Amino acid sequence: MQRTTRLGALLLASAVISSPLFAATDGDQGSSSTGTTDISVTKQSEVKISGLNDIALTVQGDGSATGSTTACIYRNGTGSYTVTASGSGAASAFALTDGNSGVMPYSVTFDDGSGAAALTKNTALTGLTNANTLSSSCNGGTNATIEVTVSTADFSSAPAGDYTGTLTLVIAPE
Repeated sequence: MQRTTRLGALLLASAVISSPLFAATDGDQGSSSTGTTDISVTKQSEVKISGLNDIALTVQGDGSATGSTTACIYRNGTGSYTVTASGSGAASAFALTDGNSGVMPYSVTFDDGSGAAALTKNTALTGLTNANTLSSSCNGGTNATIEVTVSTADFSSAPAGDYTGTLTLVIAPE
């Protein structure tokens, strides 16, 4: 019998030791009773990209074609974020097509105020820190620029036609 009591005490002690630090308490029975409960919640890191516009490329004097859009990048709290880009070309390539056999590859740069950096398809650009942390709409402004460039060689070698494509940008907290 004494062995059973010791085993029970051991089990109770291990349950108390492994219980979480938060614990509700019950009140005592009486003319009033007070109980407590601890409250906890985890707020996840969040990001948002907004304010993008469609990009119409303009042929430059050197024969290349470039265009850009601005955007608002928001991140709740402090910390860095990443941007990962993919295109609508074959295997997510950065490429414009004319709907037939014409393909125009393009390059993409991203600048959040810390300098333009080249994006590589499906590869995260890391360590970005200039997101707006106060307003998810940047108070109606922008804080990033995305630029698209078709090289002189790729533009001049493409057959005549109307070329289109889609650039997808994924922003994620780090």
